[in-house]
Amino acid sequence: IRRPPRSTPLYSSAASDVYKRQGINTNVIDHTSIPEKQMELYGKANANGSAIPTINYPSKKISIAGTIHGSTKANLDSRIDDFKALFNGKDKNLDITYSSSTRRYIATANTISVQRQQKALWATFAIEFTCTNPFGMDTSQTSIMNSVGYTSNSLNVTPTIGGTAPFQLPIFTITVTALTGAGDYVQISNDNNNQQILIYGAGIVNGDVIEIDCEARTVKINGVEINYYGTFLELETGANSITYSDGFTTRTVTITAGYNKRYI
Repeated sequence: IRRPPRSTPLYSSAASDVYKRQGINTNVIDHTSIPEKQMELYGKANANGSAIPTINYPSKKISIAGTIHGSTKANLDSRIDDFKALFNGKDKNLDITYSSSTRRYIATANTISVQRQQKALWATFAIEFTCTNPFGMDTSQTSIMNSVGYTSNSLNVTPTIGGTAPFQLPIFTITVTALTGAGDYVQISNDNNNQQILIYGAGIVNGDVIEIDCEARTVKINGVEINYYGTFLELETGANSITYSDGFTTRTVTITAGYNKRYI
């Protein structure tokens, strides 16, 4: 057995044939339970009942189990050592084949148990992962906006948002090819809940590429983080309304946006 190259995820059930050739067989992949859930009840004043102001999902547990096989005792010893070394590090991609696609978690191996009989040529293993991002994500992006060479000062789109997490986090890219006028602002609005993110006074010029990443919570111009006003957009599942606007006299811009669906 040899350790997969650095580009290989922490664990990938999609690559199970590779692991089988290395004597590793996975027979349990438990990832379908919902994440840990935190909420606090507040009693209503002078009334029966209570209220829950917020719900938070801080983390998720995932378990896998299976067997490791060797051709000789020494070969099995080596495979067990290499197997445990696969799970070094933290916050690695954990890719699991699910619903005819790949669902990606950000995971750290919390416990690793390997048990074997002294003379046996196989061992059992069980691993529990802790996911600091509690939601599984698609590994490919779903587009919600793609307007090339747009020349009006306002653009509204009404995408239907998928996934099952409480909200989805889009990434907007605005590529500027021609601007005139001194109204130096760009704004993206979530019309469903009045969330707005505003870039103002950043000295936007022709050729700039603006990225608003609601997952990473960053705003960048040409790859450099800048200050912003407002809040990042959180899109709920179902029908949404998103509006782009700017303060320039004329403009030619390309506006694209997409998100990786997140699942509870």
